Amino acid sequence: MSYKILAIDDDTSILRLIKNILSDSKFEVTTRESIQDINICDFIGFDLILLDIMMQVSGLDICDFIRKSIDVPIIFITAKDMEEDIINGIKVGADDYIVKPFRIKEFLARVEMHLRREERNKKISKILTIGKIKIHEDLGSIYIGEEEVRLTKREFLILHLLASNPGKIFSLDEIYDRVYPLSSDTQFRSVAEYIYQIRNKLKKYELNPIETVYGGGYKWQKQEATTNS
Repeated sequence: MSYKILAIDDDTSILRLIKNILSDSKFEVTTRESIQDINICDFIGFDLILLDIMMQVSGLDICDFIRKSIDVPIIFITAKDMEEDIINGIKVGADDYIVKPFRIKEFLARVEMHLRREERNKKISKILTIGKIKIHEDLGSIYIGEEEVRLTKREFLILHLLASNPGKIFSLDEIYDRVYPLSSDTQFRSVAEYIYQIRNKLKKYELNPIETVYGGGYKWQKQEATTNS
C-alpha cells in the first residue's frame, strides 16, 4: 500500500528534504509552502499530515480547524521547542511533535510508527447504522443495503454531521463552518443546495431523514442509531 502524506512548511529546503526522505521510502508525498484559507477538502484523502507551526496561517490554527473532521495522524515539525509550544500543539489535536533540525532516521521512524498504528485502527472500520443507511465514517462513504450512494466530499461532511447527531438542530452558519474555509472571498454554493442534492440522492430509496427547521437550520430525524467497530 502506498501511503499518501501531506506536508506543509514555508521553509522550502525543509520541504524538499521531507519529500526526498518520504519519496525514497515509497510514500506518495504532496507538499505545499503555504495556504491562504483553511479548506477542509484540501486535507481529505491523506493518511498522515505534517505541519509547520510558524507560517502565514499558523499550523496550530490549521490543526485546530481540521481536527474536527480529519482523524488521520497530524505531526508538527517545527523549531519551536518550548514546553508551552508542545502543550499547545497537543491541545489542538496533534499526535506528535518533531523539532527542527531533526535526524532523518528518527523522523522516518516516527512517521512509520504513526502509519502502522493508524493501519491497525482502520482494520476495524467504524460504521454508523441508521435504519437502512450505513455510514462508513473512515471511508467517507454511505451505503443503502449493498448499494453505495455517491456523495461529494462536502455532501458527505454535511450528511455525517447531521446523522451522527440525530435530533440536534444545526444552523446554516454551523453547517457552513464545517465545509468551507475560515475566511474566503469566493462565492460558494449554499448549504441549502447541498441539502437538496443529498435529499435527491436518497429519494430513490424513499428516504428523507433530513428535516428543515423553521427559522433556518436542519436536523436529522431522531431514530435509533448504532455504531459498529
